[in-house]
Amino acid sequence: GKYMNLWVNFFGVMGVITTVLIYQQKENRWMLIWKLVTDMSWLIHYLLLGANSVAVVTIVAIMRSIVLLCRKYKWASSKVWLWIFLGTSLFLSILAWKDWTSLLTTIASPACIIAFWIGNPKFTRIISIPTALMFLLNVAINGSLWGTLCESFILISAVVGLFRIDLRKDHMQTKNRIENDK
Repeated sequence: GKYMNLWVNFFGVMGVITTVLIYQQKENRWMLIWKLVTDMSWLIHYLLLGANSVAVVTIVAIMRSIVLLCRKYKWASSKVWLWIFLGTSLFLSILAWKDWTSLLTTIASPACIIAFWIGNPKFTRIISIPTALMFLLNVAINGSLWGTLCESFILISAVVGLFRIDLRKDHMQTKNRIENDK
């Protein structure tokens, strides 16, 4: 009853907070570590809510993060994993199809998989902006408060990270080239 609701909200808040941290990382490894922590928080949140279908999708995201964190090992470096995760995403999207909003997830999920697979934090942040908008629209229409907050924070965090880390770095590199050419 009361304590269950407390734990549901605790892990929802943890999911939102840790999600913000993903896009503020300079290194792909740390983006993936925070993605793993975020997904584990959401998994517990969804399991406590009894939202098993979302929990299953989150388990796939956890497995993807583990594989990506282990890419230095031969077993995890195969492109077969990319196709497994893309295929699983498509299969689960079709299985969980509800209405036109499902199309948003069907497009955004593979885009996220590819963005994290490529392993370039700037590219991941750029791709996360339109995908966060798609997920945001989906969860808002479907009435999820925590999902709406989370996707809003992802969107804001990805934009802030892009400006704070990537565009500032690009600006500094251009400025240094101009000064070195003088």
